Amino acid sequence: MKSMLVTCSMTMMAYLWFTDSALAADTKSLYFDSQEVEVMVDLQSDTTRSAINRVVFSAACGQHYLRCASDSFQARMMDDFVTALKYGRFYKYVYMPSDPCIEPGADCIPKVINPFAEASAVNENVQSGSYRLQRQRTNTPSKGQVFVDAMMAEAGSEVFGVVADHLKSKSETKNNSLSMYMIFNAQVRGKKVPLAVCKIVGQGCDFQPDVTFEERFNGELFVSIPVGDGSGIGGNNPEYRHRQRSIEDILNEFEYKCIPAYTNSGNGRVLQLVCSYMK
Repeated sequence: MKSMLVTCSMTMMAYLWFTDSALAADTKSLYFDSQEVEVMVDLQSDTTRSAINRVVFSAACGQHYLRCASDSFQARMMDDFVTALKYGRFYKYVYMPSDPCIEPGADCIPKVINPFAEASAVNENVQSGSYRLQRQRTNTPSKGQVFVDAMMAEAGSEVFGVVADHLKSKSETKNNSLSMYMIFNAQVRGKKVPLAVCKIVGQGCDFQPDVTFEERFNGELFVSIPVGDGSGIGGNNPEYRHRQRSIEDILNEFEYKCIPAYTNSGNGRVLQLVCSYMK
């Protein structure tokens, strides 16, 4: 009996510790809701100390993603993004213990859940049903707060619509200090498959038809991204580099591991990625 009590006590202590500081499933990306759509946002910078210079949004709008690409959706989404930045209305996903025996009044002994488990052990426990994903509210990261305060100062206003318009105007200008992209995806067999990308501009979303995504029969994802048009130093320019980095980072967030290769289309270099889903 004493051993059982000790086991239960240790289990509940582990559960309480895990509840208070749950192991994050995604420690980089943030999420916010806009128009009943969950939007993932990745605030990117070239180094840990540099300012945010790329913002990438992604939404699982399904194969019929044109609604999310409409000017009206994009305008409201940007307003919601600035609001989330200013008031910390983001959330992330964390792993939480999933065991009916920890519920009040349960007539069974909880399983011992190790809150210090390595990532591989966590994945095994997720597959066995010991953990489940759950939303958790999170504050705006410090870089995000600095970013939105700077944008409000630049815009000369704290009105969210004005700040959102300022952000879109900066993104629309080529080779500026800020680029914002939207990547539409669909949930296919438990993974996020990117479908198309557009650049956020003043009036909505400017599709990038030269960037293509193709899911192959073996489950691999083939991505083609032009990385230059012959202009700029070395045949590249910041506009292409920002787009390439934005797409590569979001593929990493989607848990793809990619093998790169370069070709030359005659109009500039093209990066081709063969990506495998790693989860």
